Amino acid sequence: MGTLLVATSFAAAVLASRPRSAVGKRLAQLAPRAQLPQRLGSVLINRELAESGLGWTAVELVRAKIVLGLVAAAAAAAIALIVPVGFFVVAAAGYAGFIAPTLRVERVAAFRRAEADDAVVALVEWAEALVASGRPIESAFVAIAERGVGGLLIDRAIAAAARSYTLGAPLFGALAREAAAARLSTLALLANDLERARDLGRGALVVLRDHRDRLRASERARSLDAAGRVEGRLMLVLVLCYLPALMLLVVIPLFLGLLDGLFA
Repeated sequence: MGTLLVATSFAAAVLASRPRSAVGKRLAQLAPRAQLPQRLGSVLINRELAESGLGWTAVELVRAKIVLGLVAAAAAAAIALIVPVGFFVVAAAGYAGFIAPTLRVERVAAFRRAEADDAVVALVEWAEALVASGRPIESAFVAIAERGVGGLLIDRAIAAAARSYTLGAPLFGALAREAAAARLSTLALLANDLERARDLGRGALVVLRDHRDRLRASERARSLDAAGRVEGRLMLVLVLCYLPALMLLVVIPLFLGLLDGLFA
């Protein structure tokens, strides 16, 4: 039974990982597409997949989950032929392989969001420096869009806004829409403030400096919060690592020596 499961899993993994032929691709284009239920589509096609920047589609993600689940279950079944580990270990290995691609996407998406928080600070700093030197605000953002600020989500949003601006759309209105679509709340707030700056009688440089000061204060508070947690982590390392070694190497031998001296 275990041999059959291993052979079936590996055969299914090979067939699932093979690319489709040209004839299969043409037939897939001609075939009617089935509509997924709304709830199932929301599970498969999520924003984290787009935010991760891995370039995977929802179908590729599901395929990777199935293939890795089968491979992990087959590996556990192969081990079960040598060591009796039980069915639950095989099922747990298959489940771990199935959820591994999702965990990978979530981790990369979280990294991209943290990267975007740092990149928006650089965006405001650069824009403020260019505008302070006499450059128009729209020209400054277009120049930054060509260079990039080092964050995938931020660079993608300002590049799309710059392309819309080249076609005649308002720059900051397009930037606000792109930021809202990418769930970049700080960038969307900046774009909305710059869009309303002329109507409110405020200069773009004043708006940029206000956001720069706010972001600097936020970064300072975040740094102080991270520094405040260092002491607790160091204490945890001291308790878990150094104190047991101190007990084994110093305190216990000393206590045993004293007991030996008392009963000698």
